[in-house]
Amino acid sequence: MGYSKYTEDIEKIHSLNIFGTFLDFQVREPKPIHRCGFCNFETDDRQSRDAHILKEHRDAAIYLEYDDRIVPDRAVFKVRPIHLKIRCPALPDGIEVTISSRSKKLPSRTYKDGALLKITPPDEEVVTIQLGIGAYKREYSISFRHQTFSAKLTTTLTAEVKSANARISNWEWPDVDKFKTALLGEAGLSEDDNLHRHGIFEFYHALWLEQNRKTAFAQHFEAAFKDLRNFSDPLSQMIVSYFLYRVNCFDSISPLIPFPRLRHVAAFFGSPFDSLVVNNRPKPKDAEGEFVVCEIAIADADESVLSALSAVQCANWSAALQHCETAEQQILANDDQTRYRVLFLRYRIHRLQGDTGASRRLAERLRVCSVKSFQTEAESYVRSI
Repeated sequence: MGYSKYTEDIEKIHSLNIFGTFLDFQVREPKPIHRCGFCNFETDDRQSRDAHILKEHRDAAIYLEYDDRIVPDRAVFKVRPIHLKIRCPALPDGIEVTISSRSKKLPSRTYKDGALLKITPPDEEVVTIQLGIGAYKREYSISFRHQTFSAKLTTTLTAEVKSANARISNWEWPDVDKFKTALLGEAGLSEDDNLHRHGIFEFYHALWLEQNRKTAFAQHFEAAFKDLRNFSDPLSQMIVSYFLYRVNCFDSISPLIPFPRLRHVAAFFGSPFDSLVVNNRPKPKDAEGEFVVCEIAIADADESVLSALSAVQCANWSAALQHCETAEQQILANDDQTRYRVLFLRYRIHRLQGDTGASRRLAERLRVCSVKSFQTEAESYVRSI
């Protein structure tokens, strides 16, 4: 079994919006571009953009504030409940506000300028707040975490991870031990840094154990997830999201992650079939134009699945099915989670093609799988035909 490099071009603006700080390993501070949605005005200062909207497009000047600061479109809070101030200074009659989450949706209400909106997001669940005036809508994604840790991404850490990505397929046990020593032995690490390094080691240790068909790999993946889930750096976010992808918990992959490809993968597997869109290939570099690269090692079978999804977005069905066949050949004998994921992917490809016969045969197999969301869709589809 081999491993491939998984690379994402991180959207710096999304990372800024999530955590309020730029990514730690940027060599220069990026300048986010804030554009007016109603004309060609653009600036690197969000307050200037909002002031422009208030002056030139008064009817659309609606936003949220927290502690006298403008709330970004995507934000993570560490306190509950969250009291947000509705701002619509040019609209004395107020605006419509709708609050929804995965578990429930509240009816719309009218709030006037300066009114306080109280929300209590569940752990790890994203609450969507939509502000509206007429046809104009503005959405915020708000989530809560008990704590968010920071870790130093040093040149030593970066070099060791890069080396692991390139050489893990040929590692022997001394190489694993050397990798651990290099990560944890660096001087000047804080307690949080040590926890962060330990989580990264557990991830690559799990990959190595899986490569050598050792059953203990699963518990090391879980240990990496537990160590890294509250860290804000992109490497931790990518490892955590990859773990959730591996165990088919797509609803738990936050839409706030700064990885456009992983967001698309989570949406494909976690969204209802009727909401899927093809011939709409994601273009991660058409947003703000500021990107850095983040890379980890992933199983070859997962790389084939991601290639299949890219082909699906282009409606290249033959290439997508070929990648699925390749993935099935690369799956380990006891890896049921990946097997179900590939089976579900094939089912959706045939269904998108309009091949009812193949879709039904695959749906019948999915009806007895252990992934609840796959099973539910398969049962619904079989009953409908």
